[in-house]
Amino acid sequence: MAVKKSDQRSLNEKLFLVVFFPAVLIFYVIHKYPYWLLGPDGDLTTFHVLGKSPGFWYGTVYTGLVCGTCLWVLISNRNQYQRSKKKGPLSTYQRNKFRSILIVQFVAFYFAPYVLPGLRQDGGFFNDPGRVATKAAHVYVFPAFTSPGLAVYMFLVIPVAVWFFGKRYCSWFCACGNLAETVGVLPWGQKWVRLYTPRGKTSEKLEVIQFICLGFAVVFGVMLLLDGMKFFSATNALDAMQSTQDLIIDFVFGSVVGVGAYPIFGTRVWCRYGCPMAQGMKLFGRFSRSKFAVVPNDKCRGLGVCTEACPMGIDVAAYAHKDKKPIEVSFGLTETPCIGCGGCIDVCPVEALSFAPIGKDGKAIIVATESKS
Repeated sequence: MAVKKSDQRSLNEKLFLVVFFPAVLIFYVIHKYPYWLLGPDGDLTTFHVLGKSPGFWYGTVYTGLVCGTCLWVLISNRNQYQRSKKKGPLSTYQRNKFRSILIVQFVAFYFAPYVLPGLRQDGGFFNDPGRVATKAAHVYVFPAFTSPGLAVYMFLVIPVAVWFFGKRYCSWFCACGNLAETVGVLPWGQKWVRLYTPRGKTSEKLEVIQFICLGFAVVFGVMLLLDGMKFFSATNALDAMQSTQDLIIDFVFGSVVGVGAYPIFGTRVWCRYGCPMAQGMKLFGRFSRSKFAVVPNDKCRGLGVCTEACPMGIDVAAYAHKDKKPIEVSFGLTETPCIGCGGCIDVCPVEALSFAPIGKDGKAIIVATESKS
């Protein structure tokens, strides 16, 4: 099938990618494995610019992109998911989502970890000490086994939120999701989501990789807990698992591929195939029968733009239209890895999709008799 000229990568995009791919790799090496470049006795401040660490500058660029895009969406007040050139007004849901991303990203993921400590450190703001970045930035599961606060957050707060709101954490609050969500509404990002997000049965089967990552994180967390309580000790095994977590899961998958693969596999590669927390939310939502759901109505005309807009590769149209007629089959975490971004809802020109009201079962709103035919 011939690719439309408008869908082909422009010269500017190709030039950007030539710089982007090596830049992502080099930065994450400097940020997480600086001794690979400096040697075992290297000075970590070698990579500082104006007295600030690579982590600070990364956070500044990252937050600038996220917050800048949010402000653009909010100020323009236009539905950036719509495919037409003349876009309608921003929906209340999307306005609240981008407000949430803006505030959370700036306060929780920039001001608190990067600005506030700098204002309090010895030597002044522009005098960061040399340090290696944490390698658990993308994986919140195993640290919860050794931190009471994280345990409450991971095993109580998140499950309750999932039951009511689904995996909206991924599209409203998560630092990784903040970047994916904002890049996904930019012109290039929209194209990356629409054209390159893996779809179909094979891509769905590969989601088992995320289940494996969750299993690894749980086993590692339990081993750390038992080791800390002096009930069990296997130093070599713990060291091997720590190295695997740091290099393979955090560095290669969560960082280099998680961000670097945006132009190749869409913006949600890590969220769909790697993040253990996302898989945990999906499993809890499935077994607890979470009330979160996307609900089609009888307006669907089978255009398929909802499927193309989904960054998680969900065939949304299959739940709304079959055999040239609407079928009205709601879906949630039992059937899909939906993150509640609302892209499928806002891209639809006939308003054939909506979220089930919070706390109400989507399947109780419609009777999906055609889905069994």
